[in-house]
Amino acid sequence: MLPQDGALRRLVLIMFMAVPLLFGGIALVLGQDGNWDLRNYHWYDAYALLHGRIDQDMAPAQIPTFYNPTLDIPFFLAANVLPARVFSFLLGVLQGGNFIPLYLLAAATLRLGGERPQVFVAALIALVGMIGGGHLALVGAVFYDNIISLLVFSAMVVVLKSAAILQHGNLPAALRRAALAGLLVGCGVGLKLPTQIFAVGVCFGLLFIPGPGVRRFLLSFVCGLGVIAGFAIFGGWWMWELWTHYGNPLFPYFNDIIRSPWALAESYRDARFVPKSAAQALLLPFQLFVDGKAAGEIAFRDARVLGAYIVLLATPFMLMIARAKNEVNNETPAADAFAVRYLVAATALSYGVWLALFGIYRYIVPLEMLAPLVAVGCIAFWPLVWPRQLSLAFGLLGFMVVTVQPGNWGRVPWAANGKFVDVDAPSIADPARTLVLMTGFAPTAFVIPAFPAAAAFLRPHSYFIEPEHATRFNVVLHDRVAAHDGAIYLLQATWETWAAEKVLPDLGLRLAPEGCRPIRANLDSELELCALARVNSQSANP
Repeated sequence: MLPQDGALRRLVLIMFMAVPLLFGGIALVLGQDGNWDLRNYHWYDAYALLHGRIDQDMAPAQIPTFYNPTLDIPFFLAANVLPARVFSFLLGVLQGGNFIPLYLLAAATLRLGGERPQVFVAALIALVGMIGGGHLALVGAVFYDNIISLLVFSAMVVVLKSAAILQHGNLPAALRRAALAGLLVGCGVGLKLPTQIFAVGVCFGLLFIPGPGVRRFLLSFVCGLGVIAGFAIFGGWWMWELWTHYGNPLFPYFNDIIRSPWALAESYRDARFVPKSAAQALLLPFQLFVDGKAAGEIAFRDARVLGAYIVLLATPFMLMIARAKNEVNNETPAADAFAVRYLVAATALSYGVWLALFGIYRYIVPLEMLAPLVAVGCIAFWPLVWPRQLSLAFGLLGFMVVTVQPGNWGRVPWAANGKFVDVDAPSIADPARTLVLMTGFAPTAFVIPAFPAAAAFLRPHSYFIEPEHATRFNVVLHDRVAAHDGAIYLLQATWETWAAEKVLPDLGLRLAPEGCRPIRANLDSELELCALARVNSQSANP
């Protein structure tokens, strides 16, 4: 996959260093990350695991309180040690590292008849994949979709690099390669569950490579075993944690099936963006190009998925027309048939599972990055002479570039003291005897690490819980509030006071005369801590 020519090899290695550094710079230009998920759970979940707060707090980060915090740990530790700009730069460098496996995939796919054009076109395709509207919005931001992608792409690199072995090499060796590919993407699933869509693509894509059907089945099956192993490594321990605490290893998801008493008998899936009909599903790429909010919360525009979608739809017809007219392109295809067949199958399967389960665009940013390669690979097999293929491919890549409009998940000014998360929490007299309640839907859990560790944070109202829910979670929370003999406070957004008015009477609480104190935070300037009192008490300290 790397060129044999020494000068070209050095050039490729320079690009492997330069492009990630470029994306580190892009992260600095875009500014300090302040996205909703960061404020809601990425910062808190790591803190909670490191400080053993699973029994001390009750869902302060809403449903994501129960997400696997493994990925958040290195982020939290690094962001607490490094200045915000340094951390953001390094995060951008890591995310820019996607260029390396994208280049390797392109180099393994293209067949351009010479190392020099191979290197430059592969680099161009990889770079076009990196500057999509969805991916640029994630650079320097804590979402991990473009970090997990490193595992997904690496799994695909293993498959393409092992093409000869997988097709007709020694079977045990082929099975080991398939297992390694599955292990890599399985680790991604364990770290972030939506990666399951790519596990389906990586493994079931092996069913579509050339070779005997039994061999393809074995490769796909062993790849699946690798996925299970990778998932167990990074996700098994957390599933056990959820099982022992809540009786549901995926808590609260699929509780309509598992029926943990801690939550409602619901699936808790976010199905807002799942297409409601076959027609909507078929037209979604076109709709996305017009309105990015058709599959997410932010506005953006990108033609990569649409371009690949159109090319994929057109390819079977182009080949059928050529066969019907007996027009065969005698030129050697500019792409490897094995690589194109596998990439098309893997991406199409991943996209189909995404449509059925999520419909949230951020989860398929890896497909956005792969789309230019998939489109160009298919065009290489169209019955057109090479100059027309080249013109069409470069025209499509150019359209993808000039039409892009990156999204914005929320950026805030850099903190004056250089901290990534900078919170000045009001003082609490006796933290060990203090409960802090949280109401509303605003993402406020990021301020918890700034309070004394002995204070407990309970959320009786959120996307996860409502006062009227007949769940064990509600019973335990109410019992803890009723039995508490120390100070009780309310943490809320200043614009969301309606939530406290709805929830506090149910808990026998009200705002105390002592009033509210502001919480200074670089990620949110509209938070406050309010003293509470029992309904039958005049003091905030019963």
